Amino acid sequence: MSVLAKSLGVQRSHIVALFASTIIGSPVFAQQDPMKADAEAGRAIEFMDANLPESAIEAWDKAIKYMPNYVPYIYEKSVSLVMTKRYPEAIETLGPVHADTSLRDRGYQLMGNCYDFLQDTTNSRKFYRAGLVKFPASGRLHFEMGQQFYVEGNRKQANEWWRKGTVVEPRFATNYYWMARSYSETKDLIWAIFYGEAFLNLERGSSRTRDMSRLLYDSWNRSMRLGDTVDPINFCSDELLELPGPQGISQMSFPVAFEYNIALAAQPFVPKDSVLKRLSVESLIDLRYRFIRAWSKAGYNKTYPNDVLQWNSDLQEKGRLKEYLWWLYGYGDKAEMSRYYKKNGDRYDTFLVWFGENGMPFESPLCLGLGCP
Repeated sequence: MSVLAKSLGVQRSHIVALFASTIIGSPVFAQQDPMKADAEAGRAIEFMDANLPESAIEAWDKAIKYMPNYVPYIYEKSVSLVMTKRYPEAIETLGPVHADTSLRDRGYQLMGNCYDFLQDTTNSRKFYRAGLVKFPASGRLHFEMGQQFYVEGNRKQANEWWRKGTVVEPRFATNYYWMARSYSETKDLIWAIFYGEAFLNLERGSSRTRDMSRLLYDSWNRSMRLGDTVDPINFCSDELLELPGPQGISQMSFPVAFEYNIALAAQPFVPKDSVLKRLSVESLIDLRYRFIRAWSKAGYNKTYPNDVLQWNSDLQEKGRLKEYLWWLYGYGDKAEMSRYYKKNGDRYDTFLVWFGENGMPFESPLCLGLGCP
């Protein structure tokens, strides 16, 4: 359950913030004291942020006293109870209101989380599935279903739930994160690098961002042994390479085309009489730059639709690709990133300003080469 507990992130959901503007002046609560309730709710959130859940529970109780039956407060009290590991009490508190429309999918998620912490998979899955019936486009409920299968050791089912989660709710970052994490533990690192890069474009400033930047840099290096005369490029398992693509057996599948073109782009970096165990960030960026230029020129963006590679091509056309790749791999080797920034700080900062206003689009489901929508 440690993986599950680490990933839930229920401590700071603060759904109450979404409803703060509806409290004051609402006819439903006209005879209550919304001002005092709001003050106590503010204190409760501060206690939660300070990891003081017992104090938060006391403050939520006071807020609920001033605003009886106000669902967002009841939900947040339940979150605080989960923080104290009082899961049965959280279930009892949240149960009567978990399906309230104001909570949307979060009520079902937290109920399922409580049962997961109690190692009651049957009941947790019941709530996740019930939530999906009501909210089929919930990325977080797809994540929870996938997480259950991952904990059980059923990677195939977990990956499929997370992949579907990226389709139904493209802007929910967690499913990309776990797709990348999961595939990084397999021989099919190709999917780790694409889902990981998509994740970084969605979530740019968290601890997970730093972790994913390192994972991407390591995954690229794990996939290449330049100078090895037997098997220098290994982004894909043999099983994946043998699968025919939708283009038919007369044409390379996307994984085969990707590996082949990476091998061509890597030629200038192949040592003469040894095996290069690790590319520097700068060399990896140069390799990817060469790859994207050749990939685009060959028309492969149309032959093998992939939104990350198309995004790379767009950045290259705009003269932004190298700075973007430094941003992408910056935590892979912080010392090298620091040296780069000392020489190129102004240019990099200019890119960051531009990047803040011109991100990768996620309005519709991405095609990353795996079960494209």
